[in-house]
Amino acid sequence: MDYIGNKCPACQKYFHADDDIVVCPECGTPQHRECYEKNGHCCNEHLHAQGYDYQKEHENSADNANVKQCPNCGKENDPGQFFCTHCGTPLSPNSTVGANQQQPNYGQGMPFGNAQNPNAANAYNIPFMDPLGGVPADTDFGDGVTAGETAKYVKQNTPYFIRVFSNIKNFNKSKFNFAAAIFTGGYLLYRKMYKLGAIFASIQLLLLIVESYVTIAYSSLFSDFINVYANSGNMADVVNGFYQYIGGLSAVQILMLYLPTLIDLVRIAMMIVMGICTNRMYMKHCIKQITLIKQNAAEGENPEATLQTKGGVNTALAVSLLVAYLIILYLPNFITGFM
Repeated sequence: MDYIGNKCPACQKYFHADDDIVVCPECGTPQHRECYEKNGHCCNEHLHAQGYDYQKEHENSADNANVKQCPNCGKENDPGQFFCTHCGTPLSPNSTVGANQQQPNYGQGMPFGNAQNPNAANAYNIPFMDPLGGVPADTDFGDGVTAGETAKYVKQNTPYFIRVFSNIKNFNKSKFNFAAAIFTGGYLLYRKMYKLGAIFASIQLLLLIVESYVTIAYSSLFSDFINVYANSGNMADVVNGFYQYIGGLSAVQILMLYLPTLIDLVRIAMMIVMGICTNRMYMKHCIKQITLIKQNAAEGENPEATLQTKGGVNTALAVSLLVAYLIILYLPNFITGFM
């Protein structure tokens, strides 16, 4: 029987994966070895004469209360859980079962769910897919952090990230993240990598502000530059007109003329770097945060439940940044239109 996530009847603290748990040979009550040795006997010893059986009581209490049955491994979870505490599979709001409902006996080990009941996912209105992307839930991604724990922390788009993290761990190969390449710092903030996200988003916004300022302040310079090409009849006229135009400009004007192009090149370089490196950075971020959550779990706190309240994404911040980006991007066109 898996006791992780249950409370020790002696001290009322949750059992963790690294706890030393002993089981009473007479009634089957699990308890911390420290609690057992401190009391010198089973905490339910006074019930032994009545034929008390911990496992039967546990099963009866589970039957009498609504629970969420995992569509992948069949483990019963508390109604407030969003992910299975055993394998990390997302739990549908419709997967709650009560005492009068038949509870299917799910098999384990199949990468896409249940060998005995392949239609179980549809019975619970869950897409027929594996949220871990075929990666075993107990796969170690580093520092004792498993794929199941990572899925609880990542939440959105778990099949993609779990497969990518597995490839990084096993083959040191990643994938190009197109979303990160397009949104750069904003994507990092969306994934709650706030420190790195703030740095890259600040650089991106600064480049955009400088480009917008140059476009507005030197709008006549760019207009004259465009007219050189518009008034040229052939390529020879274009080249001659270009050199004549550049020759009449100061060093500052030439710098301002080419600055938007240089900024665009820097932005493209940032996009390429972000697309290549973001998945690895996100994997390190997840491992670090999950490790901290497990280490800093307060007494009586279940780290499995804490993982489900942390991580995920920050959609509100991402939308705010996108709005700010669009305003700054189109502000020069709006202003120059009235000049």
